[in-house]
Amino acid sequence: MKSNRFNVMALAGALILAVPLGAFAQSADYAAEVLTKGAGARPLAMGGAFVAAATDATAAYWNPAGLALIDDIEITTMHSAQSDLQSYDFLNIAFKTDSAGSYALSYLRLGVGDIQLTNASSPIPFGVTSYSDQAALISGGWKLGKQFALGATIKLLKTDAASASAFGFGSDLGLIFKPMKELAFGLTARDYTGGSYIQWQGTSTNPTQVLQPSVTVGVSWTEELGKRQAQGDAPVPVSTLSVNFDADTLYAGKALNNYHFGVEYWYKQFVAVRGGFETKGFQFDNDSFTPSAGVGVWAYLFEIDYAFVANSIGGIHYISLITRL
Repeated sequence: MKSNRFNVMALAGALILAVPLGAFAQSADYAAEVLTKGAGARPLAMGGAFVAAATDATAAYWNPAGLALIDDIEITTMHSAQSDLQSYDFLNIAFKTDSAGSYALSYLRLGVGDIQLTNASSPIPFGVTSYSDQAALISGGWKLGKQFALGATIKLLKTDAASASAFGFGSDLGLIFKPMKELAFGLTARDYTGGSYIQWQGTSTNPTQVLQPSVTVGVSWTEELGKRQAQGDAPVPVSTLSVNFDADTLYAGKALNNYHFGVEYWYKQFVAVRGGFETKGFQFDNDSFTPSAGVGVWAYLFEIDYAFVANSIGGIHYISLITRL
């Protein structure tokens, strides 16, 4: 018990010390926008606070270490649309092996269609074009004893904008530490090799863009409420409540870290209610504060999740379907 308490205190101290390090990180280059949107209506409804709570197939995006905690096979799809132009889609499959860890293949696409082309001499459109930002993720997660899990992701990136295109690659690392059943700590190091590179073609200068390294740390607490009751082959809690908090360095170049907070309440593992927010530097003005909310329903082999994320132009609706086999 003393050893467990020491581990908890040591890791908590490391996480607290890691948060201010964002003040020294380089400013992020907002290339590969598709990687900034999140994955899955469930974590998005909780303000994106999911680095320590990622234990489903979407862990491939949030923290690949969480793939080590899935059971069997999971398939996740998600779609969202903002206005009539922009759409965002996520699809992945994750599976567990008997002794070699768990793995996932993921595809993300952000697309904008019917973009009108004009020139400086006249505002009258002379044609239309489209924009697409895509990413393929190859992820793995492995248990290291009973308390630790380690994960890694390789990212392949492609952007098409009118006659120009860009290709790139990157990699992420993830870690989850569960000192006890209710408590989990998480860490994700994105583009940790010194930056991920995106090379443009078909432009006048063909620049190389760099995704700067960033770190996200998080903590999650899950509490069962009430005694377990028989349901099917195994007893389930009457309800559970999870509270998650993340901090990342995405906005560190502006002396503002990005913070995420989320809660999730499940009733009899059948219906869930979620809420949360994201804020830059704990500022709560319209430009820095992003609230979110959602619901989920579990039916046999399927989980259907919905999320609404508010923003300055009205908000985005997300819907996800998770199939567990």
